[in-house]
Amino acid sequence: MFPFLRFDRPGPGVDPNAPRKKGFARWREVAGRDFGAFWISGLAAFVTMIPWFFGMYFSINSHLLLVLIAVCVLGGMLAGPFWSALMDMLLRSLRDEPLMFSYNWRDALKKNAGQSLLPGALCALVFGLQYFIFRHVAPGGSGMLILALLLAGTVLTTGFFLWMWALIPLFDQPFPSIAKNALLLMLGHLLPTLGAALICLVYLALVMVFLPVSMLAVVFTNLWLPLSGGLMVIYRHLDKAFDLENAIRALHEQRAEEYAASLKEEEPKE
Repeated sequence: MFPFLRFDRPGPGVDPNAPRKKGFARWREVAGRDFGAFWISGLAAFVTMIPWFFGMYFSINSHLLLVLIAVCVLGGMLAGPFWSALMDMLLRSLRDEPLMFSYNWRDALKKNAGQSLLPGALCALVFGLQYFIFRHVAPGGSGMLILALLLAGTVLTTGFFLWMWALIPLFDQPFPSIAKNALLLMLGHLLPTLGAALICLVYLALVMVFLPVSMLAVVFTNLWLPLSGGLMVIYRHLDKAFDLENAIRALHEQRAEEYAASLKEEEPKE
């Protein structure tokens, strides 16, 4: 039940010649195989969000918008690198790469830390402002229209940020390029984007409706469960857009050849 207690060895992987499963069967295969890496990286990402949660609770209940903005920016910058590390683990698993969590997670955290600060601040700020408005809109009359627009905006921004966090571990690009690509992918694959966003939002709604009992489940599901489901929906389109798996496979082969060549050069000559 707890394979994360043995994360010092690579996972079993999948036979490259075996046809991939689809839908829920594929998600079940991936989640069952790499649950340990998902759970630990998701828990780390969730723990780093705690200051953001408490800051939002204080600022919303005290009606201090400036405090909310500061809390969201700082909290998002703190959690951003851990969000990108979680997405890196999920993407590696979907590519059927054997995971060595102790190495892969630290490498992803280090590599994407600087690149994740601004996206983390923006993501936390957008969702924080949306929740602030939701808590301060009176139901009835024009308030219902505002709530409907807010719900539509939340679905779209969730889909956009899901694409954005998927791109950050894959490409070393400035934030404007990442945001542009994420927007184009969202608009070009609108139905999968909406499906992925709804998976994440339904999970969040269930957690909030059943508080505090739902926190017992959150210990095990944290962020990896909704993000793995949402990413599963859009991954095929992400791979098709960038020929992702073939490009990464070619990169691994190139690195292996370079490493073999370096070992050959270091061999003592008679």
